[in-house]
Amino acid sequence: MSKFTSLYSHNKILACVFVFAIILVCDSETTNAANLISGKYLSADGTTLILSLSIQNPSPANLIVEQSLPQGNKVTTTSPQAKKIDNSRCKVKWLFRNIRIGNITLTTKLKAPLTGNPSAMVRYRDPRNGSFTELRISP
Repeated sequence: MSKFTSLYSHNKILACVFVFAIILVCDSETTNAANLISGKYLSADGTTLILSLSIQNPSPANLIVEQSLPQGNKVTTTSPQAKKIDNSRCKVKWLFRNIRIGNITLTTKLKAPLTGNPSAMVRYRDPRNGSFTELRISP
């Protein structure tokens, strides 16, 4: 009977180790997917906002970046040119196709110094598994 108990305990330990290993692998893949694109504001005051994005391998086919500003701010120009500037809703939207690994810098010029805090939402589909990802960036 003790051999049976010992064998049962050994199998139980192996099963736990196996489950733990699967969790680690899955968690690692989730972390890698989350890090496909990262970003930060290099400047978020005065009349110029600079948002920097870093694109990792494999790069997504398309990228949507939507910047939201508090009410009362008015955008005059963007670089690269935004797909849409909606000053009534204080939103700026960029659409990028066929992006490559590297960095993208988005510059937004305002009519007057920034009031409040901007934020950006980056949306893309992971090319490895097709999952849709949204990344929020704040200063």
